Amino acid sequence: MTSSIHRILCPVDFSPASAKALNVAIDYARAFKAEVHAIHVYQLSAYASPSSDLARDLEAQVRGELDKFIAGFTSHGVPIKTGLRMGVPYAEIVDSARDAGAELIVMGTTGKTGIQHLLLGSVAERVVRTSEVPVLSVRYQAPEGA
Repeated sequence: MTSSIHRILCPVDFSPASAKALNVAIDYARAFKAEVHAIHVYQLSAYASPSSDLARDLEAQVRGELDKFIAGFTSHGVPIKTGLRMGVPYAEIVDSARDAGAELIVMGTTGKTGIQHLLLGSVAERVVRTSEVPVLSVRYQAPEGA
């Protein structure tokens, strides 16, 4: 493991959990004088091919959502690069970290347990198990009544 961090990968899904994780990634980036790579991974419907109009429309829509989401974080004085990946989320996150040369992944989790975890799985858990670099999991708990 390197003693310095230059690039931090932060996967975002536009949720409060990923917003909290991005804030943490920005804090770490500021401390290490690093840059943040914020990515969003999306999956196509089984009925759409990657070259279809539906796929192009979806990519344009998701790009707009990513740009809008990141705009709320650009005043923090830390360079944030963005990217979109299409595929299986945990695999694309691990591949993105490798491709970007990231030394750390910071990602949000809601900490679901029991049947919700069994049915939905956990992207964060799979990233932790398969990543070649350290993963900082930032737990988000929704406020009472939300």
